[in-house]
Amino acid sequence: MPKFIVSLQSNADYEAAKQDIEKQGGSIVDDSMKILGMITVQMSDQSASSLKSLNSGIISVEPDQEVTIQVA
Repeated sequence: MPKFIVSLQSNADYEAAKQDIEKQGGSIVDDSMKILGMITVQMSDQSASSLKSLNSGIISVEPDQEVTIQVA
C-alpha cells in the first residue's frame, strides 16, 4: 500500500485528523513531524484522495517519495 504525506492547517486538531485518517482505512506510519503539521500515512490511493474532502483541516495529500536535487 502506498504512503502519503498529509499536511494540516496550522489551527487543525491533530488528533481529530489522525482519527479521520484511520476511519478512512489509513494507518499512521510516522507522526514525528507533528510540529510542522504533517503526518505520514499508509493507505490506498482512493482513500487518500478522499481525505481532501473531509472537514478536518487537511490542506494536501501528496505521495511520500524520495526527492533529490542536482547542483548545476
